[in-house]
Amino acid sequence: MDPGVLVVLALVSFVGGVVVTAVGPGGIFVLAALYVGTGLSAAQVAGTASATFVGGSALGALIYARSDDMDWSLAVAVGIGGVVGTRIGVALNALVSRRLFGILLGVLLAVTGLVIVCTERYGVEPTVHLDSNATRGLVGFAAIGLGVGVAGGLFGIGGAALVPPALVLVGVGLVPALAATQVAVVFISAATMASYFVQGAIVAPLVFVVGGSYLVGAVGGWRVAHRVDADRLTVVLGLTLLGLAPLLVVRALLM
Repeated sequence: MDPGVLVVLALVSFVGGVVVTAVGPGGIFVLAALYVGTGLSAAQVAGTASATFVGGSALGALIYARSDDMDWSLAVAVGIGGVVGTRIGVALNALVSRRLFGILLGVLLAVTGLVIVCTERYGVEPTVHLDSNATRGLVGFAAIGLGVGVAGGLFGIGGAALVPPALVLVGVGLVPALAATQVAVVFISAATMASYFVQGAIVAPLVFVVGGSYLVGAVGGWRVAHRVDADRLTVVLGLTLLGLAPLLVVRALLM
């Protein structure tokens, strides 16, 4: 692969690592870069991306745990639901072409960006409050994980783009939601990685390049989450995703 492409992938992965521990949806940038910058199949993109996210999210989980921001019951419930969902997502991935994969990924970027911008602009009141100390709450969190896991298995995303807004909608604070997301992503990404590893769909050299940069960025992201205006950063992120979405769809259609 062209060294210039590797450098770009590494830089995008670093930024993704920063974003994922700061405001959540960072891994989706890595996924888009792998799709646009390489000729990997849909399965290879998903498998390589999922392998990339395991280490960074494990580090993020450790950092948040050390700062006492982690609700383990909540995190594990979402993670277990996510593991179940990945099996469905991986099966769906086998049914889509690389072109359709790119189109669906573009739609995912657009929807995620729109939700982020609308949430920050108009505000969102929790529609229901789930308590991680109650059985009903844990079942609800597991259901959220199930839905995110399907997307994780299909695209290779760990769920950092989807878990935080879903948890905020059910009454979880932003920092605890980000903390729980790190654990959930470890569950979802590890399960997805295992499925694609069996298929031989993980490109190991790229995992080292992309994963290493992502890991370094994840450390910086925790500092950003505690020192920078998260609302402003989140709006910029949402607008960026909205801008990238049509480019990704056009690229897929021109293949």
